[in-house]
Amino acid sequence: MARERLGDGHGEHDPRVSVLGDPARLELMDLQLLETMVSQRTPFGPERAPRLLEQCVMLQEIARRSGQRPRLIQAAAVAERAAQSVRRGQDGSVKTWGRDDHDTVRVVAAARLQQALCALERWRLFVEADALDAAHNYLTAAEKALGDALGGQRSRFSGPNLMHARLLAAHALRTGDSAAAMAARTAFDAAIGALDRRVRASAPGMHDLALARCERADLLISMGQRLKDAGLLQATSKDMEALCAELDPDYLPHSLARAQILRGTALRALGDCTGEAQLMKAAAAAFRMALDAIPPGHSPLDRARAAHGLGLALQGLADAAGDVRMYRSALFAMDRALTELPRHGLPLRAVVAHDRAACLARRAERSGDLGALAKAEGAFKAELTEGQGQDPVSWAMTQVAIARIYEVRADLSHAPEERGKAAYALLEALDVFAERGLKTLSDVAQAALERLRDRQIPS
Repeated sequence: MARERLGDGHGEHDPRVSVLGDPARLELMDLQLLETMVSQRTPFGPERAPRLLEQCVMLQEIARRSGQRPRLIQAAAVAERAAQSVRRGQDGSVKTWGRDDHDTVRVVAAARLQQALCALERWRLFVEADALDAAHNYLTAAEKALGDALGGQRSRFSGPNLMHARLLAAHALRTGDSAAAMAARTAFDAAIGALDRRVRASAPGMHDLALARCERADLLISMGQRLKDAGLLQATSKDMEALCAELDPDYLPHSLARAQILRGTALRALGDCTGEAQLMKAAAAAFRMALDAIPPGHSPLDRARAAHGLGLALQGLADAAGDVRMYRSALFAMDRALTELPRHGLPLRAVVAHDRAACLARRAERSGDLGALAKAEGAFKAELTEGQGQDPVSWAMTQVAIARIYEVRADLSHAPEERGKAAYALLEALDVFAERGLKTLSDVAQAALERLRDRQIPS
């Protein structure tokens, strides 16, 4: 279906001609088509720089959908080649640009912004400690190129402003800094306003506008959860509901899925705040619609996020209803999420595994099923053995998950030694999170540790 739609108005044989001008075209390509297109020979000739930037964008999209880190490294390298292709003459000498050399400036600035996006995605997907610093450096280079060549005209380019908002949001999400979160919100509002005016003036741009609104929603949901702000969560869910109504499911399926996932996440968080089971039902419906929006083979990570969210919403329903049987549906959804994710190297998998453990533990608390806890413990120990030394953050998240198993076993069997094992696992995880400055994850582990201490069985 993607190939059929791309055949309309995209040139005789090469759909890439519209990827930079209208990134929405990416949403009609499945992973196989994207992989085929980036594997074609390196572009040459007068259109080399734009084609290299197109290749960079597609490599990033592959990484975003599949979690392939090498594709992000390759994308950053391709962007560098695009910048160098316009900065060097045929004899290899470095060219200079002036105020009238807008094409060269645009290519160099665009290449640096793409490299900043690659670095930001490394942080989002793999929580790499140096990625945000690298993204800041690339953004600075892009702003310098625009400032040196264009002076006051640089404000016409919205890319740096949106990138600045993204980096502020990343800092706020990493550290829990409320001031940074408010600054990011303000920056997003300004960038989204500029994108909205551009979309109203001309047709292309809805993909970029939807992405920016989703990124702002992700930040606001995090703020709402941390502050227990029901009003903020409700407003964000309404914004995502409005965005879903604006998006064409036939041409922007990935944007629609992202918006539905965020709408579901906001509704689930609102349900946690208010205790209303109806909100959990609405959240589950949103996650199911997100799964329906993206066919298998298009974006495994988006499908995993939707299935993970569905599992959490169903668990919330099970908690509210007090029906042990409903946990089975929640666990099935989380298992579905795990099947979409690569076995190693992606922290998202560890997060899903952690939440599955919490759901299993909750069911065991309600039913007294110690056998299920033993099976879960064996699976987590296998993951710890296989993953140790490869991905520290995932390894630490698995430690948090297995600590939850020990904690519930201690409650059910009145075995104090299980609390000691849980505490040890949490301290191991805290060391990893603290070393990488991951305050949000540190807070999760610290809260579990404090819960253990509060419920210590007297000897």
